[in-house]
Amino acid sequence: MSETERLGLPLIASEQAQKHITHNEAVLLLDALVQLRLDGLAQTVPPEEPAEAAYAIGASATGAWQGRDGEIATWTDGGWRFATPAEGWLAWDKGMGRPVVFRWGGWRPLLHSVDGLGVGTDPDGTNRLAVRSEAALFTAVAAGEGGNGDVRLTLNKEAEADSATVIFQSGWSGRAEIGLSGNDDFAFKVSGDGAAFATAMTLSAGSGFATFGSFAGCTVSFPTVAGGVLAAPTGYVVPAPESGASGEVQTVSGGFDGAVLIVTGSAGRTLTFRDGAGNLKLGGDRVLDNFEDSLMLVRRGADWIELSFSDNG
Repeated sequence: MSETERLGLPLIASEQAQKHITHNEAVLLLDALVQLRLDGLAQTVPPEEPAEAAYAIGASATGAWQGRDGEIATWTDGGWRFATPAEGWLAWDKGMGRPVVFRWGGWRPLLHSVDGLGVGTDPDGTNRLAVRSEAALFTAVAAGEGGNGDVRLTLNKEAEADSATVIFQSGWSGRAEIGLSGNDDFAFKVSGDGAAFATAMTLSAGSGFATFGSFAGCTVSFPTVAGGVLAAPTGYVVPAPESGASGEVQTVSGGFDGAVLIVTGSAGRTLTFRDGAGNLKLGGDRVLDNFEDSLMLVRRGADWIELSFSDNG
């Protein structure tokens, strides 16, 4: 054997004359290939003033590199020396400022096309990207730094019958799932045991129409009227007079344009909603004086408009 298997370094033969030449050649190759830094990738034309540099030769190289496609060219001791990279060699790409690996016959970024990547934990055959951390951050590249200021996370599935979802777990047991689950409609699902999931809401892919898999409602709140103003913290309120057993409402605050508000009365209290006063647009004054009375309003702009009124007792 006249050279080493891995780096192709020349070996000194028994009783060889001028052994220093072979030794120096091996040292020069070691100096060039160990902690390899590549000044160019897939380069085909030798530089006119190479200095002390190394290049990954591309296809159809010319000049002094002709016939050396795929090899590494290093300029040392006044001449070009060549080495053939092997699968798995690592180098630093000076132009892009990143590590590269020789794989599948070419130099590729180290973290491209890897079988798995783990941060703080180990990946597996299913979770090829695994992260164990208190938090994870994705932030946009600012326009002033060469980006466009946007940041997007894309989940792509192969066909409509497949799923592209995000699952939320508690103790490694699923509790909620959102996304495209088995079709192209956007669904919100929840589970109490990680086995059976109930669909809470679905947004139609074709129309955006929202459907609910169960009853939908608002948490009931019990605000007190103040100065004729009913401040509604939720979409269902059972208000109390400002003082005593009776009072009136001239203005409703809270909500947003398009919000629906349900108001019901309570036994032993009387509340009168004044039509045309403040921001109330009703079919007349509405009196809620028992548990069964109800008034439904919708907000449009700054006004609350009556949808229905029921005097049930």
